[in-house]
Amino acid sequence: MEKKRDLRLVKQRLKALEKLQVDVKYLDDIPELYEEYRRHKLPKYQFTARCVRTGALFIAYGREKSVTNAALFLLTLHEHFKRYGIRLEGSVVQTDNGTEFTAPWNSNKVTIFTKLVERCWGAHHHRIPPGAKTYQSDVESSHRWIEEELYAAETFASEQEFLQKAAQYQKWFNCSRYNRYKGNTPLNLVRETYPALPEEAVVFPPVILDNLLVQYKAELAQWAT
Repeated sequence: MEKKRDLRLVKQRLKALEKLQVDVKYLDDIPELYEEYRRHKLPKYQFTARCVRTGALFIAYGREKSVTNAALFLLTLHEHFKRYGIRLEGSVVQTDNGTEFTAPWNSNKVTIFTKLVERCWGAHHHRIPPGAKTYQSDVESSHRWIEEELYAAETFASEQEFLQKAAQYQKWFNCSRYNRYKGNTPLNLVRETYPALPEEAVVFPPVILDNLLVQYKAELAQWAT
């Protein structure tokens, strides 16, 4: 109990978006969603970033679980935050050791994901110890909630409707859903760091990342060098 209380105090000392947990959720193993996933060729993966201090949730989708899609997720998030004057320099982006984020343990290569975190965001890429899933508890909790409250609870007649309902869920989660553990809505907690921030700043419309490759190809090449 004491350890949980200490962890809560550590999180409360963070600023909004000072630490983000990033992870990928599989969508093809949700029984209630599977038939619509198959029929409408919905994306297989959800790319997720969750703010540790505020609980704010940002999601996009991919047909492939690749470092390219993970990098596209970072680029689109960075553009969104920059639009509202949110600075990411000095922040921490935490991930597991999946190859969509990091190179294999026996490789000296640095992935474009890490390069974007460090060069584009001006942030630090922190990798959790192998198998230490509890380090990602904030983003893992959001995966459980979105499965129960969206994917298993709603029906989807098309890919377009899937994205629309995902956007509505993300807006509700960040702007209206009260988080008892953190003591407020994500939007209000973000405003403790960024007063008078418009609601739109925490409303990140979900996209299918694979569709953005042509648009961002030159920018990806720039940051990959």
